[in-house]
Amino acid sequence: MRNTSPVLLAVVAVGLGHLAGAEVIDRVLAVVNSQVVTLSDVRAAQTFSLVPATTPAETTNDVLAYLVNRQLMLSEVDRYSAPAPASALLDRRMAQIRSTFPGAAQYEQALAGTAMTEGRLRNVIADNVRIETYVDQRFGAAAQPTSEEVQRYYLEHPAVFTQDGRLAPFDDVQVQAQERLAAERRRALITDWLDRLRRRASVTTLLTPGR
Repeated sequence: MRNTSPVLLAVVAVGLGHLAGAEVIDRVLAVVNSQVVTLSDVRAAQTFSLVPATTPAETTNDVLAYLVNRQLMLSEVDRYSAPAPASALLDRRMAQIRSTFPGAAQYEQALAGTAMTEGRLRNVIADNVRIETYVDQRFGAAAQPTSEEVQRYYLEHPAVFTQDGRLAPFDDVQVQAQERLAAERRRALITDWLDRLRRRASVTTLLTPGR
């Protein structure tokens, strides 16, 4: 995301589109407060697998929704001055991303094709880590269920713990039940938090591609 005038980007995108034979370089898809989300932001998130595995990312609209939510969270993280992550952690994250490409040439081509630089990509990763850390600190403990709640979840969701027609004993799946319930609570807490952030923010979708 860029702190760039949405009007300027919109003029560039639309204006170039009217020139004979011109290619539209970028398009503004949404504005979250003063921050714009562009088509190249979406493409970069897809190309470099920046969307969390637990978040839908099959379509452009899915990725756009994630990026809007990410900006809402990042604004809150910035408000509380969450610290920057350690350089060693960022080095590992960057190495993981580079390893998904066959070679350095393909990696550089991907950067160029998404209007991205390695420095900007590292900054995106850094902000993602800051968001992850903040969310873990804010909701990690709150999402943890008691042992009684875990057992109740097990009893109320027998299909989840049934294999080959047999319900697994509670002791065998207690950890799984605890993890599932904690994950569900965490998602609910984050969804409620995002709803509240959205109500306080100015979010405008300027263009939503139909795919």
